[in-house]
Amino acid sequence: MARPSRTLRNVMTVAALLLLTSCSLMPRELNLTPLWFHRLDEDGELLECDFLWPIVHYEQTPQGGDDFRIRPLYRRFTEPEEQNVGEGDAVEHQFLVPFGRVRTDAGETSHRLFPLWSWRAHRNEVGERDVDWYFLFPIFWGGSSADGREDYFAIFPLYADIPQFLTWDRFLAILFPLYLRLDKEGHRHHMFLWPFIGTSSCAENGHQRFHFYPFYGHDIDPGIHDRRFLLWPFISWSTENMDTDAPVSSFWIWPFAAWRNGRTVGGWSVLWPFFSHVWKENHFTSLHLFWPLFHYYWNRAQDDVTTWWFWPFFSRTKSTDQDAWTALWPLIWWRRYDDPDGVTEQQWVLPFFWHINMANNDGSGEDHTKVWPLWHRTVYTDTAGKTVMGESTLLSPLPVRGSSAAGLAETYGFLWELAAWRQRGPDDHAIDVLGRVYTERVRNGSKTSSVPFLFNYERDSNGERTLRLFQFLPISLGTASAEAEPEGSDPE
Repeated sequence: MARPSRTLRNVMTVAALLLLTSCSLMPRELNLTPLWFHRLDEDGELLECDFLWPIVHYEQTPQGGDDFRIRPLYRRFTEPEEQNVGEGDAVEHQFLVPFGRVRTDAGETSHRLFPLWSWRAHRNEVGERDVDWYFLFPIFWGGSSADGREDYFAIFPLYADIPQFLTWDRFLAILFPLYLRLDKEGHRHHMFLWPFIGTSSCAENGHQRFHFYPFYGHDIDPGIHDRRFLLWPFISWSTENMDTDAPVSSFWIWPFAAWRNGRTVGGWSVLWPFFSHVWKENHFTSLHLFWPLFHYYWNRAQDDVTTWWFWPFFSRTKSTDQDAWTALWPLIWWRRYDDPDGVTEQQWVLPFFWHINMANNDGSGEDHTKVWPLWHRTVYTDTAGKTVMGESTLLSPLPVRGSSAAGLAETYGFLWELAAWRQRGPDDHAIDVLGRVYTERVRNGSKTSSVPFLFNYERDSNGERTLRLFQFLPISLGTASAEAEPEGSDPE
C-alpha cells in the first residue's frame, strides 16, 4: 500500500493531467493563476500545485514529504522517516492555526484545539506510555502512565490531584482556594483559603511552617534557619546559616529600613526598593540607587556575571559565557552568548530591525535579518559554510520567528507576501511575485518560469529551452548552458 503522502501526490498529479487536452502539449509548468497552477520536475513528478489560489496548495518538501494546504483553515505535512531517526514518518495536521494541531510519529501522538482540548501520549523517561490531557482549559485535567506513577484527574476548581504540576511533586486542591496541598521533596504544605492560611509538615528534622496572612508566620528548620513575620510585609526577622560558623541575622521594617549582618555577609535597605545594598565577601554584591535608575550586580557563582544599568539609557552585562548591552531600554539590544551547541549573536533595534546569527559547534549555522515590517531573510548553512536552505519575503510583518511562528506564514503568508524567495536545497531556488503573477524555480540544473496565461519557459538540465506562448504553443529557443543564464531567485 502506498504511503498517504505518496497517495496525495499521485492524486494531485492525476488532477493536473486531466486538465490538459493533450499529452503532447503538456508543459512542465502550467500557470492559469488563480484558477490552476502546477510545476513538474524533469521526470514528470509533481513539485507544486495550486487550485483557486490561494485556497488549495500542494508542494513536495525538500526532504521528500508533502505539504498540503486549504488556506486559511487547514494544513497537512509529512516528515519522512529519515527526518525522525528511524522512528517512522511523522504526519502533522494544523487547523485554525495556531489553535489546532494533530501530530503523530512513532514516538508520540498529540492533538489540541486550544482552549477546548489537548491530548498527548508519549514515552516517559523510563520508556512507559504516558498520557496527559485537558478539556475546556483550565477546568478538566487528566492523565495516566503505564507504571501507575502519574494517574490523575482534576475538575478545577472543585477537585484536582495532579503529579509533577508546575514545580511541585504533587498538587492537590479541593474547592480551590478553600484547600490546597502541595508536596515537594518530602515536604507537605497545607493551604486554607489560599494564600492566607498555611501549615507544613516535613519528612525530617522537625521542620515546621505556619502563616496566617497578613498577621503572623514562621518557617523554622531547627539548627538551619528561623524566619518569622508580623503584619506582613511590614515586619520580619530571621536567622540563617545556623548550622555554620557564620550565621546571618536580618531585620525588616518595610518599606523604611532593613539590615543584614554576618561574618562575611551584610546588607541594608532604605525606602525599599529605592536604596539597597547586599553582599557576601568574594561571592556577590547587589546595589540599587534610586531604583530603577541605577543597579549593579556581580555574582561569582553565576558564571562570574557582572551587570549594571542606568535605566533606561544604558545597561551592560558580561560573564564567562555572554557579553551584552542595551540602550534606551527596551529598544536597542546587542548580545553575544555561548550555549552547548555554539555561539549566538543578536542585534535588535525594536521593532524595526532584528539580526540573529547562530554558529553551531559543528560548523553549520543560521542567519536571520528582518527590517520590520518590510522584509526578512533567513539562511541556513551546512558544516562547510555553504548555504543549503533559506528564504526571504517582502513584506514580513510577523513579530515572531522559528518554532513560535510554526504554520503562520504557510497559512496566512499569502495575505502580505508581495514577493518571496526560497531556497529549498543547495541547488533549488525559487521566486514568487504576488502569488503566481511571476514565478520561477531553478532545480538541479533545470529551470521553469511563467506569467499567468501569457507564457511559460522551460530549460532542462541539458540546456534545451522552450518558450510556450499562452502556456501551450511551443517555440524552441535552442540549447544553452545553465551558466549562461543569470539566476535571480537566490535568497542570498
